[in-house]
Amino acid sequence: MPDTEFAISADAGAERHDRWREALADAFGPFEVHHGKPAQFAGHVRYARRASLQFNDLHYQGQRLERTAGNVSRLDQEFYTFGLPLSGPLAVVQQGREFQVEPGCVYLMNQSLPYQATALGAAGYRSLSVSFPRSALSQRDSRIGAFHKLRIDDGSPRGAMLASYMDHLFKGMDGWSDGEVAELGERLIDLIALFMVQDGQAQASASDSSVTLAHRQRALAYMRQHLADPDLSPQRVADGCGLSVAYLHRILRAGGTSAEAFIFEERLERCRELLLNPLHRHRSIAELAYQAGFSHPSHFSRLFKRRFGMTPRDWRARS
Repeated sequence: MPDTEFAISADAGAERHDRWREALADAFGPFEVHHGKPAQFAGHVRYARRASLQFNDLHYQGQRLERTAGNVSRLDQEFYTFGLPLSGPLAVVQQGREFQVEPGCVYLMNQSLPYQATALGAAGYRSLSVSFPRSALSQRDSRIGAFHKLRIDDGSPRGAMLASYMDHLFKGMDGWSDGEVAELGERLIDLIALFMVQDGQAQASASDSSVTLAHRQRALAYMRQHLADPDLSPQRVADGCGLSVAYLHRILRAGGTSAEAFIFEERLERCRELLLNPLHRHRSIAELAYQAGFSHPSHFSRLFKRRFGMTPRDWRARS
């Protein structure tokens, strides 16, 4: 399995510290690295990209990692990490919330928001994790929080199944074909959505039945498939899915979104990807906006800057 590995120890010089930060940035996007006690500073990261997934083995101590708002603006896309801690704890602060992850749990975290993570304990923090685009989860359920945690040491069959799946997935990594990794990764994300995202939405109301969930997922999939249609509207989505407009609004609202908000968000994400794709460098920003379904380039530019903190032109200049 092709992979990348980098390690650093307490006696490393400044140049090695810079390379450690670069290794983390290549694996997870840009970070600021704040040193603790020099004698405790150490780190090791190994990661491999397969299909649309990235498999990580990260171990560090004597340092605090920080993703600032500036770091976030340089990420190529929003992504989540599903992790299985092997040592810890790790203290995390994100969006004003403080929480810890440690052995005995699995967690799901949005890596595309500012946060700070401090490795605690004599052994530091180590986890096995899988990173994947936000869209891989949102197509299953749009109600994704920034952080979810599930115990695996309290007899919960959900946590135990997720932990066991992760363990077997990593142990067999060298033997899986790319096609098998892609399929197994899809099943892992299915389980994460089922056991963590959906189960974490206050156990969903009784009206949010399996039929309702199926209709909502079908509506979300329809909108993704027809983003390029500038006339895509709730009425068109409802007609395409065989639903009434009122029912469409109700099931999307129960999932924490609306047709209009979902369409705009997905179009902006698609434009962000197109702007960084070298195959589209010869095309104008307006042309890419039209391709994603926006009718007015100026409106698109305002939405893009509000969403990502920079203009489409500045975003493209990063590639």
